[in-house]
Amino acid sequence: MYRGKKTLFYNGEKLYDEETGEYLVYDQEEQNSWEVIIVSPGVEVIPEYNFCGCYNLDKVVISDSVKRIERMTFAGCESLFFVGLSTSLEYIGESAFCDCACSLISIFIPPSCRHIGEGAFADCHNLIIFHVPQQTQIGENAIGKTALIKVSPLEVDGFGRYYGTITESVNAWIKNINGDDDRSK
Repeated sequence: MYRGKKTLFYNGEKLYDEETGEYLVYDQEEQNSWEVIIVSPGVEVIPEYNFCGCYNLDKVVISDSVKRIERMTFAGCESLFFVGLSTSLEYIGESAFCDCACSLISIFIPPSCRHIGEGAFADCHNLIIFHVPQQTQIGENAIGKTALIKVSPLEVDGFGRYYGTITESVNAWIKNINGDDDRSK
């Protein structure tokens, strides 16, 4: 499928213990060698910090059984440019894809997703296409410091971040640029 790419077929195990800082299954060198992760059918939750900092990871394909991506799961994956999200996804945790630097340019959130956590896609500098359903709740600074927020008509701080009362304006603007997301018409 991905000839010549180091691929992990992920089966749902917890790979990293954020409290102790220990890699539970693979060492950091092994994790940093992965270029593609395919989340196997049957996995419903991808645990927090699981793939955090996998800097060579460029593609993630998530099976339709996945309902939750926990916080910081793919944070700091600076080579990540393609994410195929589950059509059953309901929840994206805080900072789940933050700091994916310059590679990630678009993300399409499925209609099943009800919540995107604070800073979920913050610091994805080239993110310019962010399609999110009208009913999805979006946390503060979810797309802070992205190309999309920089071209917005909204006032953000000098770093491209937004918090507090402006969050509602940003979220309304994001949903408005997406238009009607009923694809059955």
